[in-house]
Amino acid sequence: MKIRSVWALGGLVVLAVAMGSVAAWGAVPAADDQAGTLRFFGAPEADLFTREIADSLQGELDRNFTRVASNGLPAGFVSVSLPGMGWAGSMWSRDAGTLLRELTMRGDFKDAALLANCLIELVEKNKDGFYSYPRFFRGGAKASGTEFDGTAAVVIGLELLWERLPAADPMRGRIEEFLFKADSPVNFFKFRLAAAPLVAGSGEFGCGLSIPGDCYNVVQNYLTVLALTAAAKMATESGKMDLATEYRGLADKVRGSMETYLIGPDGAWLWCVDVKTLMADPEILNKKTNLGFAGINGVAAMYSDVLGLEPLSSSWKGIKVNEVTLAKLYETPLRKQEFDKYGMWTQFDALADGLLTGPSYGQGYAVQTALLYDKTAMAEKALDYLASATYKPVYQVHRDSPYYFYERMYSPDAVGKTELAEGTGALNLVNVTEPLKVSRLLLGVDDSSLDVVRILPRIPKNWTGVEARNWPVRTRAGVVRADILFVQKGTGAEMTVKVAGGMQMDDLKVRMPSKNGYVWQEQKHVSGARFVTR
Repeated sequence: MKIRSVWALGGLVVLAVAMGSVAAWGAVPAADDQAGTLRFFGAPEADLFTREIADSLQGELDRNFTRVASNGLPAGFVSVSLPGMGWAGSMWSRDAGTLLRELTMRGDFKDAALLANCLIELVEKNKDGFYSYPRFFRGGAKASGTEFDGTAAVVIGLELLWERLPAADPMRGRIEEFLFKADSPVNFFKFRLAAAPLVAGSGEFGCGLSIPGDCYNVVQNYLTVLALTAAAKMATESGKMDLATEYRGLADKVRGSMETYLIGPDGAWLWCVDVKTLMADPEILNKKTNLGFAGINGVAAMYSDVLGLEPLSSSWKGIKVNEVTLAKLYETPLRKQEFDKYGMWTQFDALADGLLTGPSYGQGYAVQTALLYDKTAMAEKALDYLASATYKPVYQVHRDSPYYFYERMYSPDAVGKTELAEGTGALNLVNVTEPLKVSRLLLGVDDSSLDVVRILPRIPKNWTGVEARNWPVRTRAGVVRADILFVQKGTGAEMTVKVAGGMQMDDLKVRMPSKNGYVWQEQKHVSGARFVTR
């Protein structure tokens, strides 16, 4: 995707998009794989957020993404950060999986295919004989590991791309072969779960940042649930019904074990438990990097990567636990103070004096959770902070564009109190991809089921609306492209949907605000539709 021009028109940011030349790995991509675009309007923060997601995505593709193999890096390799910053030249599995997800869900199938192929080519077998991902790849060197959160994020991204590519696309067959073979990453989950109730992992989403050893971590295990669920969906659509049943059973096993071992006495999630005792270790939970870590909201936020945008319609016990966890985090005195003053959702209770957040695991997951759980006021406040703090940091961030997302956001109260370290800086990968996901949740296109397309806009009340152009929507006939305009008017709203190229959606349901609360409206065989509430 190439942003050709950006200009102001009547106070709104308007984007013109055109595809640049892409050196493909050899696959024939979908006929129309130009990325969809989003425009938010009606408030200064809406204009800012529009520009931030556009510039930051383009910055990733221009600065960190390798389209043509060079300097020892294969095509599709994406660096976690800019040259000269921490970890530059490394591709982190978890981060790459989230970029694969966002490129796919925006319809940039050429770049998504390059990244998917790179991830398949670079991974090697681990000591147990299965393909599974390391914490990160150093340059173009092949590697393996047991980073379950990274492996799960990649599996989810691959499955999302698989289900959106045409049947004849070679990349689709390559993904299917990779995920269904006997030594696949999915079967590594199966191998580990044969002798344990949960998957044990290390690293940031194991026992915690800079804490050695393996733990049963709640976020890592829920990502595994979602990866197994995605694999089951793929098996179902491929006609491999026995495999689908097996993977769903494994997902149910992990979900049940989460309920048994990873819910604390207060009804909130435990960050992790010991792999031998299956009990919480206070020494680990009270480490500075774990105490109050907002990344635990990942369980709530990641639901939408595979299962759709209506978690409140689910009967899973964990949905209530997600809400309790969010409330518990909010009631932490310093976080509550910072949120009430600024809309800042602090990422830690102790690290950086509790005055740090970021667009991914801190602010990003909080916004996503508030949106998905229809906590409108919280989402509005948190989103406005994300947009404004991105544009105007309280310290110097080295970046080419003032609209680039960056890793470490500090409270105004941190100035003069704690060190304001830049860390990995602007365009750190996951700190771009999670706000990109926020923008998709605001639009609310839910095509997780082939039976019906749902659209659930979740626009802050102080914004006016959202416009999507060339947006990809999965249907039984394949991916169609739609222009969608949603405008809030008083207590109600108006939405128009136009499907390109004479295509249609067989069944479209939209959730609209009204004076009586949310109402659902439905139309069949939609090539163009208009929905109005008051």
